Amino acid sequence: YAKSDLDVYGFALTDAEIRETTDDLKARLADGETLPEPIAVVFQTTAGRRVTGRLASWDESGFDGTFGRVAWHTVIAEDLWQLHMRVMDRADGVQWARLGCMLLLQAPEDPVASPKAERAFRQAIRLDETMVETIEVCRASAAGAHRRREAARQDEVSQRLRTVTPEAGGWSADPWPDLSDEDRLAAVATMKGDARRMLKAAGVRLAPLETRHYLLYTDLPPAEATRWAGELDAMHVRLMAIFELSDEIDIFWGKAVIFVFSDRERFRLVEAESFGYDVPEWVAGVCHPVGPKVFVDFYRQPDVRAFASVLVHETVHGFMHRYRTPLRLPTWANEGFADWVASVVVPGEVVDRQRRPVALDFVRRGGRVRTVLDMTYTDGSWPGEDGEGYAVGYMLVGRMIADNPRGFGRWVNAVKAGEDWAASLEPEFGVTPDVLAERFTRYYRVND
Repeated sequence: YAKSDLDVYGFALTDAEIRETTDDLKARLADGETLPEPIAVVFQTTAGRRVTGRLASWDESGFDGTFGRVAWHTVIAEDLWQLHMRVMDRADGVQWARLGCMLLLQAPEDPVASPKAERAFRQAIRLDETMVETIEVCRASAAGAHRRREAARQDEVSQRLRTVTPEAGGWSADPWPDLSDEDRLAAVATMKGDARRMLKAAGVRLAPLETRHYLLYTDLPPAEATRWAGELDAMHVRLMAIFELSDEIDIFWGKAVIFVFSDRERFRLVEAESFGYDVPEWVAGVCHPVGPKVFVDFYRQPDVRAFASVLVHETVHGFMHRYRTPLRLPTWANEGFADWVASVVVPGEVVDRQRRPVALDFVRRGGRVRTVLDMTYTDGSWPGEDGEGYAVGYMLVGRMIADNPRGFGRWVNAVKAGEDWAASLEPEFGVTPDVLAERFTRYYRVND
């Protein structure tokens, strides 16, 4: 039995495994045959191709006909079974065992395969009790093949996934165009279609809970889903008020899609399959701007207030993507503003308790705030060795809004219009970046 013959089954056995099993398999797995008369067949390949023709001969690795040579392992489980029923000797335990082996290799991808493989194995043993050992070899070989296949898939996924936050994209200062009512309805339909495809790729079917501005897809219990839908709308009203915008204005292209999963692995799967993002272990939510579209994906953390804070933080990123232009504030302000809104909207000071001690410690042990202002997503400097970027950004944005809210708003608008953030800080807010950092440092050395 050649190594390539065994590979046809997908076993990919080691040389040692081949030496141990070759003699037994060669003796037990019977050869196929040429049929007296070709038979008409219809089958589907695992690649989704429907094939029709006449089958003339077959053996343990595949079959031949007017369609050429086809390997058994490339045929979907249901049709693999039906074809064997038509050509095999149903009184031969060896052939039943071989059929079970081939089906078992397809089990992870095809739900029909595993029960049919067990049915074939039972029939093989019923006809020939000596098949037990051969079937165990098949089980072990298939399990090894599945493990290697999954490891290869994981390696492939990890190599193609992005590791830099979606917020680091190169964003334009071109204003978003206004949508007509007709265009907006079409955009909502497009967002629903996109969400449906993303969920299908992750093996999930969910209907949206639709609000004025959001499409919420979640596997949480209905009562909890309704609660979070209400929280999203309440947060949206607060954001519109912060920027002195009428709630009648439609910020999003259509509506923003919000995914909330009760299972963290489902969240990670959607991140990888739908957004190509290798989400870090410590991240529980991510905003994904896709052109004019906004998708936000979350894992429902056990701590309800921590989850609410992440929900607001990431949704603020989506809001800011659509506010005037897609251009981002500098990294410290982009993250700091999202944290500040979360601290305002979510009761219980969750964000403040997390960020404030880190910022105060950073300032009081001599950390340079000006260095934080220069951190970026793209050069690897953000968020600093101890996460001080998030902490200082949150505290600094809060201080700016408390001291001069209108000046902060003017500065945000200037940056969104394409002006350099550092150069526009003094004319819009009244201080240079150096003075801003120095005042912040001096204040928090003695004040909490």
